[in-house]
Amino acid sequence: MKVLLLPGGRTSPGDSGARDGRRHASFWSSFSLVAAMLAACSPAREVAPPVAGDDPRVLWFEANWGKRLILSASADVDADGRADLVVIYRLDGQKNGMRVVLSEPRGYRATNEVPAPIENQRITFREIDDAPPLEFTVQGSKGPRHGYAVFRVEGGTLVNLFGHGMEDCC
Repeated sequence: MKVLLLPGGRTSPGDSGARDGRRHASFWSSFSLVAAMLAACSPAREVAPPVAGDDPRVLWFEANWGKRLILSASADVDADGRADLVVIYRLDGQKNGMRVVLSEPRGYRATNEVPAPIENQRITFREIDDAPPLEFTVQGSKGPRHGYAVFRVEGGTLVNLFGHGMEDCC
């Protein structure tokens, strides 16, 4: 079978790029399926409220990293009984980063940096596998591109467990 490819990736004059629409629909159906699985498999938690700018963990992060915070949320993500702080911050005009400020007996330390969404960031804490440590989901966008990822802190390292589209929105 011979297929004639027209400008814009169309295969017939009436096609008008239907393949792009199917790809877009496929992304959203996959995104919806994974979001539904996350919701069904773990106790629902509200989107984490932002942490006040005078919180000692926020002050420590700003003093040590010198970055402007965009969003922060607090929970015990390393299962040590102390509240930690997930921070999303601006790296430059086109990039954001994320770390977790881990609370320790004598102060704080930060995990490794991972890319974070540029716009519409949300942090939600979830117990996905019914075992410590607590996982969290980060969602966001960059223009029309949306993505999410599920993270966990393992041995002081921030680990991306799985996600979709983060490479396009970070």
